[in-house]
Parts: sequence; structure tokens; C-alpha cells
Amino acid sequence: MVYQGSKNRISKYLLPIIHKYIEENNINTYIELFCGGCNLIDKVKCKNKIACDYNEDLIALLKYAKYDTELSIAPSDCSFEHYKEVREDREHKMYSQEYRALIGYMASYGGRYFDGGYGRDKKGGRTIYKERLENFKKQAPLFKDIDFYCGDYKKINIDRFKNCLFYLDPPYKDTKQYSKNVIDYDEFYNFCEKLAENNIVLISEYNMPIDRFECIWSKDVKCLQKSDRKVGEDRTEKLFICKGK
Repeated sequence: MVYQGSKNRISKYLLPIIHKYIEENNINTYIELFCGGCNLIDKVKCKNKIACDYNEDLIALLKYAKYDTELSIAPSDCSFEHYKEVREDREHKMYSQEYRALIGYMASYGGRYFDGGYGRDKKGGRTIYKERLENFKKQAPLFKDIDFYCGDYKKINIDRFKNCLFYLDPPYKDTKQYSKNVIDYDEFYNFCEKLAENNIVLISEYNMPIDRFECIWSKDVKCLQKSDRKVGEDRTEKLFICKGK
């Protein structure tokens, strides 16, 4: 699923690291608290998998796709006029929550959910909506063993979880935020340390406080989410492990 900040491009590097921690520590439960488009958790091999996100519309769509892998509510095409109509239906008076989410993610530029404009192909040789819909249909069957929840990461009961592996992929600090849940990063760092007392906590970010988090992997990538849709930025994706207190 195309989603801002997706780890699909680098999943082949992250998965061996995640699976190594799962196997060496006899982990039975893998949890993502910023699951986004589920482009990593759908490939993780673990007995129990939990995906959580603050975005209610996103979770509604993922839950729907889990049980209707053919996405039968999806129209065969999506014009700009229809996209605009669905975008304006914020109270879901005309369209269901999962339908609005489907159009918002499949037809928006860069997977930015009605932020960034309608996804167009200027050369006219491809239909972005159709491509994304077909890709999402291929992904949907991989959701069958994932439990989806909507919620704020700060409100989870940390004491419930022991010997789990948490992978956290929050909106990166000092970048364009794609979540309605604005993050207090100092609070987030404290949360990670508390969580790491009884669990393994891995975090994707560009930078983290080095006295509290250790970088265990990095790779240079090109970020293509500039508003001009042409110029990319060179960034270094990093995976950190929380050292704990």
C-alpha cells in the first residue's frame, strides 16, 4: 500500500534484522504502533502480529481489506471529480469510512491521504489509482494473521507486554508530519525506554539521541516526497534499538 514514510523499499534490509531478534529471543508477539500501510508487518514471520495506528480511517480500511481481500467496494476507476467529492465527505454522510480511506490512499499523490493532491500521470500512460488498487489487492491476503487496533501509542498499557518485539516507525522528527497525532519527541523517547524494560524496541528514524539509542543499521536513500514532485532529497534511513535505562 502506498503510504507516506512506507518502509516497503527497505523492508528487505529490515526483515532479516527483525527475524534475527525474534528467533534469538523466542519472541511470540510482534507489534507495530505506527503501522501505516503495513508494508513491513505483512512480511514479518511471528506467531502473533499486532498493528496499531492513530489514524481511524486507515485502520478502518485495513480491517475491511482483511476480510474482503478483493476490495469489492472499490470503483474500477476514480476521476478527479469523484476524488474531490469523496474528499469533502469528512463526516461520512455519502461514503463509508473505509471507502473514503480507500479513495484517499489509492488516488492521492504520494499516499498522503487527501494531502498533496490527486495522483496524476502527466504523460498519460498509466492510471495511478488502478495501479495502487491492484497492488493493494495483492497485499490484502497478507493481513489475515494481523490484529488491527486504532489508538494513541501513549495510551497502551506497557505493563501488559513482556518479551515482545516492538517496531516503531513514527513520523520523523523535523519532517512533514502525516499524522493528526503530533508527537512530543522527548515524551516518545521516554516511552521507548519504559517499553524496553521488558521488551525489544526497534525504531526507524533519521536520528535519535545516541546516549539512549544505538544505531544498528543504516542506508542512504532518496526521499521523493517533495511538493514539486520532481526533486528528491538524499537521506540516511537508520534503525535504532533502545538501550533501556
